[in-house]
Amino acid sequence: MKLNRLLAEAKLGSAADIDGGSEVCLVTENSESVVPGSIFVCINGKNYNGHLKAAEAAAKGAVLIVGEEDISVPRYLRVENARSAVSSLSRAFFGRPDRRLTLIGITGTNGKTTTAEYIRHILNRTGEKCGVIGTLGWDCGEGRVPSERTTPDSFTFFSELKRTADRGCRFCAAEVSSQALDQCRVDGAAFKLAVLTNIGHDHLDYHKTIREYADAKKKLFSLASAGLVNADDAYRDEFAVCLNGRKCGFYSAGVNISDYYAKNIKSGKTGGSSYDLFDGTHLKRVAVSAPGKIGVYNSLCAASACLMLGADFDDTAEALCCLPGVDGRSEVMTSENGIRICVDFAHTPEALGAVISSLKEGAPGRLITVFGCGGERDASKRPVMGRVAYAGSDCVILTSDNPRSEDPEKIITDISSGIHNRENLFREPDRRKAIALALSKAQRGDTVLIAGKGHETTQITADGTEHFNDAETVRSLVCVKQ
Repeated sequence: MKLNRLLAEAKLGSAADIDGGSEVCLVTENSESVVPGSIFVCINGKNYNGHLKAAEAAAKGAVLIVGEEDISVPRYLRVENARSAVSSLSRAFFGRPDRRLTLIGITGTNGKTTTAEYIRHILNRTGEKCGVIGTLGWDCGEGRVPSERTTPDSFTFFSELKRTADRGCRFCAAEVSSQALDQCRVDGAAFKLAVLTNIGHDHLDYHKTIREYADAKKKLFSLASAGLVNADDAYRDEFAVCLNGRKCGFYSAGVNISDYYAKNIKSGKTGGSSYDLFDGTHLKRVAVSAPGKIGVYNSLCAASACLMLGADFDDTAEALCCLPGVDGRSEVMTSENGIRICVDFAHTPEALGAVISSLKEGAPGRLITVFGCGGERDASKRPVMGRVAYAGSDCVILTSDNPRSEDPEKIITDISSGIHNRENLFREPDRRKAIALALSKAQRGDTVLIAGKGHETTQITADGTEHFNDAETVRSLVCVKQ
């Protein structure tokens, strides 16, 4: 695309000394990626000032430098918000692909990945083609492309939207993280529906307070034509107000009577749940494979989103009864000696408590929980998670979960500070040994929960990154029924 056209479509004005006829090949915040034909945007980060790389980018052949500061480099355009400019430029570069899709944004502390995957499943089952962008990667039915972030950088995000639309999808379910919203990665995107799963304790290393965290997530609702909110969440009204009069639907699996709700919830003998799905007019009994309230909320949220977008009620209810498993999300295996093993991504106090509660429903034996907390991340939740795990489990084994540069033993000590009784509490920083210890303590009828890493395939330590996957580790230690 020609530079002058790109700037016009991005509504960013123009710099005096640029060649508007230059062909643009890339929009990037990374000076290492700059090649002739690039637009380089100077971002002021926590430990990095892109303006210091502006001259280098110009020397490499950048056709335009964009930033917020007064600097003297050729082909420079000053803007008020450089992060937002990256998004505007990226969106224009790819031809505003969000306008070719019914774009659904899912935000919240827990359940984003599962809800996005369920929305995709329901829409595909009802005859539509839906892509997904999130923690597990990008996929529009032709194989999954892994992602390093829940929500990718702006250039990648809009690129993936274009590929999704080009491959015939009419819908796309995208996980939108609080950091992505704060960093303007999806600015300008025309979301048809914004979805809130819940607000809990997470990412306070970045946002500092739960108020800042919630406010960051609200931004998604300001970008959307309509919203869907968990009526059982304490922040429900705040998010509804953000729509400023635009349509807002509510879903509930609690006591609230909402637009969509689950009632007569029953735990299944095989670990799933069943409930009556009601949209104010239609009612149908559905059974979902995911355990407990987690399965109910995630499936209800996905169904409500699809119904708000016009999906047929009976088709939606039928699709709920054959939901797929999601990697690392309540991924349940059974060993040949009768031990139930669940691998889950739960890494917040609320998520850990919810999965523990779900696994205990109807379980005949003990619950043994293995988990850790990430290094260089929100340390304030460590003792809280320790308290939650110990209160709901018969045995807890504390271990490592991406300690990064921190001492694993120090992280474990932080977690255990929330636990005042040391009976049936064990420390094993080697995660493989911790999982082996849990399996050795379990007997027929017991459940072992391995929480925190879910689908992840690496363990990050001070010594580097090594391959590690909880489900693979389980299968290497015990025989699992197929």
